[in-house]
Amino acid sequence: MLGLVLALAILPGPEAHAQSVALAAVPREDRSLSERTVAFFFANEAGIPIVPLDAAAIDSVGEALSQRNLDLAWRVDHAYRSGKYGTPGERDSRNAARAAYMYSAETAFDFFLKLALQEEVIYSTSESALRDAFAHRFRNPGLYPIVNLKAFRTGFGQFCMEFEVDDQTPREIVVTGEPIRAWTEEMEIDGVPERVVNIDMKTMSHDRVQLVYRRYATGTVTERLVEHEGQQIRMATMENVTGQFVRKWGLHRPSAIVLWRTTTSELEPPPANGRLLGSAVYFPKLQLKLPWFLPDLGFEDLRRFDFPQPLLSLTAVLEIRDRDLDWLRVEKNLRFAAEWEGDGDVPEFVNERYPDH
Repeated sequence: MLGLVLALAILPGPEAHAQSVALAAVPREDRSLSERTVAFFFANEAGIPIVPLDAAAIDSVGEALSQRNLDLAWRVDHAYRSGKYGTPGERDSRNAARAAYMYSAETAFDFFLKLALQEEVIYSTSESALRDAFAHRFRNPGLYPIVNLKAFRTGFGQFCMEFEVDDQTPREIVVTGEPIRAWTEEMEIDGVPERVVNIDMKTMSHDRVQLVYRRYATGTVTERLVEHEGQQIRMATMENVTGQFVRKWGLHRPSAIVLWRTTTSELEPPPANGRLLGSAVYFPKLQLKLPWFLPDLGFEDLRRFDFPQPLLSLTAVLEIRDRDLDWLRVEKNLRFAAEWEGDGDVPEFVNERYPDH
């Protein structure tokens, strides 16, 4: 599932050069951990019930989340116009209303967490079940690499994606007007020749990036509350990541994704000095391999990306746009305006967990 968010990470600049050089800098991964996760989900010796999420189930869940987020927008707008956040039209009032919505709306990632952290069943889905929702029904639920996704399984604090890596036929799908291309090839990873799938897609910064996956990509999932300067911060992490890479100025192996958000009551924004909302990908010992005429540079290992936006159907987001809310602006690409990128700095407890090398 980490790969489902990696496309949001911003690794700046032009395409990588000298792939073999870049590979030399990629930390080795724990293959035994990946093998245990694959066996847990696909051998399933424990006989755990497997619950398939087909296209109808995905659509039903998406519609429910969209309606909940749309209703929340109307309630926040009513409170805003009633003066709950101050005089309507003033900057502080608009910011407070937007924060009330940002900190309470649900994202596709929130739904994934519920599936991943429960310990009763294994949930399973695939490209065929997700394609219509991502391409036609919902406004950018996340530019997830559903191309060549044979199976995705999650539960018990783990996830595993299985990709088609043998079929050499190039593929392309369109998600919210943007092409997502995929092709397979053989490359050497940790000294072993392996088939991989490359997925080329646009990031939130409108740059392009390549995601690279082995046949199986795995990881673990956790969530906990952290007390920080009098506020409760909910921190979700995906760690022990294997089988997935980002190719941009080199080939980079991420080890974790972390998202954090101050908890609050619905319609109540956190206090202005306690608004912490953000997300980041952790690339230990990140090195970017620049074109030959520039020196190779080291950048911060923890790379921030825009916090996931609320899950909304295309119909719902058009309805919000047509209301022309001054506290919740919708851009031409049907995403909320730049104010949604995040709130506050990276909390110290996140930096301590994912230190820069």
